[in-house]
Amino acid sequence: SAKIASYFIDDCTYTDIALEVVHHGKKEVIAFADGTFIGFPDFTIDIKSCFAGDDSVAAEWDMIMSWKGPYPSLGPTPDGKTYRLKGASVSHFSKTGKIVRNTDFWNLNAFIQQMKKI
Repeated sequence: SAKIASYFIDDCTYTDIALEVVHHGKKEVIAFADGTFIGFPDFTIDIKSCFAGDDSVAAEWDMIMSWKGPYPSLGPTPDGKTYRLKGASVSHFSKTGKIVRNTDFWNLNAFIQQMKKI
């Protein structure tokens, strides 16, 4: 997760719309990434398409992950099942090429529905 944070400026903002959380600064981004990889150690993003502007990038992706560890908003009992969710991210960059602001958009209800079916 420190590697992920290396792509951000120190006073960055990382927003997860589905979870309704905003992380300010690299320390909070690292804590969020650490928590994600503890709960979902095989967490991956499969980029489907990507669009770039002068200082921004938007990407459409699939998030693939298996719930194998504790994750605060899901409770203490991992189910070991693999989930695939669609989403998108919009990132804005500094003049040095580091991320200033990132916003992730994905459907929490789709995740909950998959949890009920699998």
